[in-house]
Amino acid sequence: MPVGQVSVASHVLVLPDQLTDQVGPIHAALLDESSAPGVIFIESLDAQTAPRHVQALVAQRSAGREFVAELRARGLNVQALRAATYEEGLTAAQAQAPITHLLAMEPAAPQLTARMQTWAKKTSVQLSIVPNELWLTTRDEWEEFASGRKELRMEFWYRRVRKARGWLMEPGAGDEPLGGVWNLDQENRRRLPKGTVVPSAPHFPPTETAQEVINEVRAESAAHFGEVDSFGWPTNRGQALEALERFCMERLADFGPYEDAMSREHEHLYHSLLSSAMNLGLLTAHEISIRALDEFARRPTEIPLQSIEGFIRQILGWREFMHHAYDRFWKEWETSNGLNHSEPLPSFYWSGETKMACISRVVRKLISGGHAHHIERLMLLGNFALLIGVRPQEVDAWFLEAFVDAHPWVVTPNVVAMSQFADLGKITSKPYISGGAYVSRMGDDCSACAYDPTISTGDRACPFTTLYWDFIDRHAERFVKNPRMARQVRSWESRKETVRTAILEEAKLIRARAQRGEL
Repeated sequence: MPVGQVSVASHVLVLPDQLTDQVGPIHAALLDESSAPGVIFIESLDAQTAPRHVQALVAQRSAGREFVAELRARGLNVQALRAATYEEGLTAAQAQAPITHLLAMEPAAPQLTARMQTWAKKTSVQLSIVPNELWLTTRDEWEEFASGRKELRMEFWYRRVRKARGWLMEPGAGDEPLGGVWNLDQENRRRLPKGTVVPSAPHFPPTETAQEVINEVRAESAAHFGEVDSFGWPTNRGQALEALERFCMERLADFGPYEDAMSREHEHLYHSLLSSAMNLGLLTAHEISIRALDEFARRPTEIPLQSIEGFIRQILGWREFMHHAYDRFWKEWETSNGLNHSEPLPSFYWSGETKMACISRVVRKLISGGHAHHIERLMLLGNFALLIGVRPQEVDAWFLEAFVDAHPWVVTPNVVAMSQFADLGKITSKPYISGGAYVSRMGDDCSACAYDPTISTGDRACPFTTLYWDFIDRHAERFVKNPRMARQVRSWESRKETVRTAILEEAKLIRARAQRGEL
């Protein structure tokens, strides 16, 4: 892909997840407005591969329109169009003003890159795609890391790129991590004590533009998942910066210890809630990381290492790793189903109407706000779908629709590869499964539940607990060979046959009740 310069391009294309003037062609254009190219922004109706949560639609449309208004106010000539596809939008833009040389940052979705190249070839427009500077790492870094590896694991990627940037490294100690340990995840698994006062999360009343979009979405005939009345996500850079500042000042210090905790009382605990703004481009991953690192340097006695390390690992580690992995494996993940799962997704994933207190709480939270933190996603929603045997692509489609921060490049690897283990280990070594004991240990949902996490048969049997052993039984032959799963398989096989039979029969009943909407 040729690398173009703003100075020779007739137009710059801004994608709806690249709403930034901090880096890239728009940044360069604002530095030299006298020779700035025209700007094209397309609000494409097919921008997503799946239906979206209503609040995701509001956030994306509002942020795009507010960004366009800001660029115009700063003197740039912006063509803002709404079209069914990017191709139709580009064609409409070309009809208004001839496009000779189109410059764009590389899309997060490889599929869109191919479509743009096809359009440019058909229309004889010179297309230059430059690296996407919203990412912290480059394709060259990834290829150097991935070359020759049979297995790709985030931990080794994280150490490599953290070392390269000198983040959280011992001063003057070369390659030694700060505190002598690379990953403090083991210290980030505390349950929130009763009576803990948690700072409130930022909530932004809709701007005038956002309110217009809310009214617009309400009037659309298509039914969208979720509710819009409580919308409060950032839709412009000013709001996003405020959200970043409040996280660093109010919640970063306690982020680490309670990163994996779940709470009925505190909806967001100490999580940053920056993913929506970051995935739209309102904030860059670099500035978020640097701001958090600066706050740690300013308050080293108040912010524990486990908090700043856990936060940086989420961005520099997981986020970047998943982006590159999607670029590499997305075609395979479209059909991956190594465990041969075929069950439909239970109806309570859409309604929250289940006696399982943990699932009900999180789904209802998603309906009202479009967000749940990573453990609720992985160890509740994803875990249950895996245990009951839902087809991975159906789980993936639901996650793409249910979350305000959802984009295929981050959802699909996290769901298909990690949560559902559908590719049998391209990026993770074991399925992320647990019974009710984990749910009980990490949160307080079990105290309000009709089921008991310690019971695996009978009316009060916890579906997580029963289905956990059912999953182990169904896949025992495969996982007895997995060093991280073999112990669980042997534990199951050591039980009395009568006990195993009773659990497997209970699992059949649970499965049937789930599909009838009676669980």
